[in-house]
Amino acid sequence: YLNICSSLLLSALCSDYSEFFSLCLKTPKPSVTIKPAQHVFRGERVTLRCDINAEGVTSWQYGWYKDSSVNAFSDKQEYTFSSVTESDAGKYFCDGSERGGSRTSHRSDKVTLTVSGEFDHLFTYTHKFNMLLMSWT
Repeated sequence: YLNICSSLLLSALCSDYSEFFSLCLKTPKPSVTIKPAQHVFRGERVTLRCDINAEGVTSWQYGWYKDSSVNAFSDKQEYTFSSVTESDAGKYFCDGSERGGSRTSHRSDKVTLTVSGEFDHLFTYTHKFNMLLMSWT
């Protein structure tokens, strides 16, 4: 890898830098965050965010994927479920390509979104409330 970049840099000094930059700049790997959490309850608002850090790139076009799909369902940096359902649960990942440029990213690691139903939500809060009452006695 280093030898290829060195020889490309030498040839770039005499001609065009584009081949050097396209082959020798590191390909960034995006990171995915889920807010408010990876485990949420039905009806909550959930936002997926894809962050790509690459020197010299100021604008990315994003691709969002679920499970094993090859078709992106969104091209924005953030995707929001206004009221998440159990069918939205799954493994999500993203990638990116430079707007008006030639750079692309790797795909991010997959992040799992788990959605529980209302019964689980009610049980969790009832349990927490009972524990709070027990601590006062």
